[in-house]
Amino acid sequence: MPRAYLLTLNRCATLLALLFAALFASAARADEPRLSISGYDPVAYFTDGKAVQGKAKFEYVWRKQRWRFASGEHRDLFIKDPQRYAPQYDGYCAMGASIDAAAHKDTVDPEAWAIVDGKLYLVHSSYWLEQWRAKAKEYIKQADKDWQAVADLPDPVIVGSPCATSPPTNAVTMRDGKRLLVIGAQVPRDEAGNVVGKGDMRAQIEQVGKNVGTCLKVAGATVNDIAFTITSVSAPAEFEKHADLLPRYFGPPSLESKISTAQLSNPDFLLQVEAFAAIK
Repeated sequence: MPRAYLLTLNRCATLLALLFAALFASAARADEPRLSISGYDPVAYFTDGKAVQGKAKFEYVWRKQRWRFASGEHRDLFIKDPQRYAPQYDGYCAMGASIDAAAHKDTVDPEAWAIVDGKLYLVHSSYWLEQWRAKAKEYIKQADKDWQAVADLPDPVIVGSPCATSPPTNAVTMRDGKRLLVIGAQVPRDEAGNVVGKGDMRAQIEQVGKNVGTCLKVAGATVNDIAFTITSVSAPAEFEKHADLLPRYFGPPSLESKISTAQLSNPDFLLQVEAFAAIK
């Protein structure tokens, strides 16, 4: 048998082996239990009264999810009675699960939480936690009713680079079959993470608008697909002076869009915008 032929067979065998290994690894990753609550300790909400990051060495798999704990003691408490400590709706957003036809699975901010009647609820963001708290009993009743159908919906798909991953931007499937892009609150930072336009509201609106546009583009959407926005500002009167920029970056005015005064996470931020857009 010619040497060249043998070399060709060997190369083909090697390529097939590599392809098989890659496919096997992808399948293994797909079957890996999901890390719940971004690795935060569900027991700490009850015992410490705050969100506490768990540790990989204190991990336990329950209901096809990986749960992490700050200590072995917390892990043991969970193992003895997981139903007592696990967040409702498998750790997905309690408000997202309660919107009837638009109900969906969404990621949560581990710092946006509440315990009601001895049960733990987590919400997508601090803004939505405030909205949820105002009518918690109603939202819980609706989510309890909707969850059986919502539980079977696809998991949210996190939109990655170049859209910022923290907070995450997610593509979600709603109960009525429609899909929505939930753009995590965008702040006036550039690609390098530098704050843009300190003290300049107009410059910050433009930077936030560009960041929103990046997330839209990654998901195959445009500014015209934006259904509504949630804007938090430190100085509403100053923000309103630049209303001419809003349609360009955040779509046509919507009755559902809201503007609220808030103390933002960084004193150099004058605004942050969360946007919601219809996608295919």
